[in-house]
Amino acid sequence: MTYKGYRINVYWTDKDWGYRFTVYDPEGKVAAESEAAYFYDDNALKEAKKIIDGLAGGAEQ
Repeated sequence: MTYKGYRINVYWTDKDWGYRFTVYDPEGKVAAESEAAYFYDDNALKEAKKIIDGLAGGAEQ
């Protein structure tokens, strides 16, 4: 999914038995990755959006 120009990839990992995410900037480079696994994919997505809000907010100032 795309949010504020950043691409979010939420995926399941058997290693952690949970969902993780990777955030890609508009150029396709990795901007952030989850530090922990989330029980629900919606929680991982919400956390990724919070990170993007911080990245996008910092870029606008």
